[in-house]
Amino acid sequence: MRSTQLTAGALAATATYALIGLGIASPAGAATTTHEVGNVIECTATIKGRAVYASLYENNLHGNVIQVVIGKGDDQVGGSRQVAGGFIDHKQVHGSIVVGGRRAVIDGHASRRVKRTPVHEEYDDAGQHITVDGYHRKLAKDLTLTWRHRTVQLSCDNAFFYDLQVTKEPIQD
Repeated sequence: MRSTQLTAGALAATATYALIGLGIASPAGAATTTHEVGNVIECTATIKGRAVYASLYENNLHGNVIQVVIGKGDDQVGGSRQVAGGFIDHKQVHGSIVVGGRRAVIDGHASRRVKRTPVHEEYDDAGQHITVDGYHRKLAKDLTLTWRHRTVQLSCDNAFFYDLQVTKEPIQD
């Protein structure tokens, strides 16, 4: 498992890149379609007077990533790493990463809510027209972050399960 120290801007870019998915090489002019399933949980808090951003991202095709950033400016520490397994198992959530030389642990539970929200998006990125169809389902969640012998409740406004079909087509000039 690899761990990398990152700034908040780099972490946000990493999350966006992971959510869009990695480009897959295909013959010129050919479209590719993938079925992507996973969870996104993005949280904030304050610990020891420092702002916290925490993210748990699961994707069946593009991997699972934990990210935690604590503090701002010169006081900021953070990290991101890809993990082999997921973070949610039988509604129990667990993820950990070393941040500022200390282990940061996210624990709690998350379960899918019944109501599905349809998703349809179309946009251009990196020379490809991308069409996303499927649904999101909000997650009921109760998570904490423990770091440097302190535990705080996380506020996770952006937390959902997704089941999407993603089609990427080269843009023809």
